[in-house]
Amino acid sequence: MQEASISYAEVYECFRLCLIHKGNTIDAIRFEINAERECHQLLVELKNRTYHPSRSIVFISDKPVKREIFGAAFRDRVVDTVFAQRMTPLLEQQFIDDNYSTRVGKGTLYGLHRVEEMIRERSENYTADCYVMKLDMQSYFMSLPKERAYRKFAALIRKLYRGPDVEWMCWLLRVVIYDRPEMHCIRNSPKEAWDGLPPTKSLFNSDGHHGLPIGKVISQMTALVFMDDLDHLITESLWSNAVSYGHYMDDMVFVSRDLALLEWIRDEIVDPWAESNGVRRHPKKMYLQHYSKGLLFTGGMIMPGRTYISRRTLAACIDKIERYNRLARADGDYAARHVEEFASVMNSYLGMMRHFASFNQVCRLVKRIDSEWFKYVVVKLNYKKYKVCIRKAYKVNVRQKSRLDAELDILFKKKKK
Repeated sequence: MQEASISYAEVYECFRLCLIHKGNTIDAIRFEINAERECHQLLVELKNRTYHPSRSIVFISDKPVKREIFGAAFRDRVVDTVFAQRMTPLLEQQFIDDNYSTRVGKGTLYGLHRVEEMIRERSENYTADCYVMKLDMQSYFMSLPKERAYRKFAALIRKLYRGPDVEWMCWLLRVVIYDRPEMHCIRNSPKEAWDGLPPTKSLFNSDGHHGLPIGKVISQMTALVFMDDLDHLITESLWSNAVSYGHYMDDMVFVSRDLALLEWIRDEIVDPWAESNGVRRHPKKMYLQHYSKGLLFTGGMIMPGRTYISRRTLAACIDKIERYNRLARADGDYAARHVEEFASVMNSYLGMMRHFASFNQVCRLVKRIDSEWFKYVVVKLNYKKYKVCIRKAYKVNVRQKSRLDAELDILFKKKKK
């Protein structure tokens, strides 16, 4: 049996990396209190191949669409990070450039701008006809066949990984992929929250041979690896010069001046690939139009010469504003107590909207904010930057200093008396 070339220092470093984003969770705090012992225990389990994923939490997220999310235990995040730190640099060399999902330096905005460039190039700066096609796989994560996904990823590990413990890496991958978190999880949403979620979008309806949990690092990596051979098939074919291609997870976009070529790729390349790999193209989510009709992709609507934020994202922002308005009207002190939270949420939306042609939409959103909030914040708008700023008197550090000064004044007055 091949021994793992893993050290305590590697496990501890991955533990420190996990603290960056999850350091405030109860699970992380418990791990951190006994960090040396916990890291050593993980090291022993990994070396002896006795490691098994712990109990996860599961909840329903309604935004942007309703889906089931599994959150790994903190110790499992550490293990996932050990695997990811070794494989990510290798996968970056393997993946095509226009694979945008969960990759450093890429993401939704990068993908949106790349597709916008593709349309501009293929249409010769919006002067020639070209067509856009968008496809995606039906219930992609929940329908992935585990055995095929494992074999694809393991083959890539054996091809790319040069460490002395390549078979140990394959063992760890198998342990994680074949885990069934739905059998040992804690529901953080009430059972009623699953009402309305299609059965094909929940692991609780899985047969155990299909489906990976959304929300786990190795699941995301596996889902990207699963489509890698299709990516190379499309981008390295003889007709690849006539079509531009990119995808965010399983949302695929094709741009070409040849309408018949796009239909042929759909029917003769994507559909046969999906069938032979045990997944299925969504029959109702196929979009094929002239570029002038627009293309909705990763939260933006791409139109000739401009890109708008999607209605779904805009509606989510409006819902947040209306919620905060209701709470502020119901409780006179709510706005004062939650001004930092309000500013943080608003700035996350406004910071995203500055990448779009959305100045008028931002102005309309600001008008929806109740006057109660403007006692504590001011909104700064120009054509390059939108920001909600907390008034100086209500910033945390200013309030804390004022409170400290008041307490010192009271203390010294008492001493003088």
